[in-house]
Amino acid sequence: MAKGKKDSIKKQEPLQLRKQDIPKNAKCLTDCEAAQILQTIQDHMVVLSKDPTFKIHESFGSGLQYAKAGAPYTNPQSVRRVLETLIPYGVSDGEISVIANVCPETVEEVFALVPSLKV
Repeated sequence: MAKGKKDSIKKQEPLQLRKQDIPKNAKCLTDCEAAQILQTIQDHMVVLSKDPTFKIHESFGSGLQYAKAGAPYTNPQSVRRVLETLIPYGVSDGEISVIANVCPETVEEVFALVPSLKV
């Protein structure tokens, strides 16, 4: 690494998912849930494109690709059903989404990704 570059790299703190950062009516999605929703929208593009008032942002395709590529699972309902068993233990919807998206292999990885679960 070039001299000076090392000094400019900052150590990133773990992501702290705070409930107050998420609007009350928001729903956190897993990548596979987002991919499924975006794919449904894309499947309806022919119908939607007939409406001249409907405009889709150019980043839609990139978002769909990202969600599909990042989704380690293909059945969102199964993933959600399995991970929702954590809710009685105080695990939030956002924390469930992080766990599903990252697909950690060990409990230690889960705690490293979502430090709030250590409590």
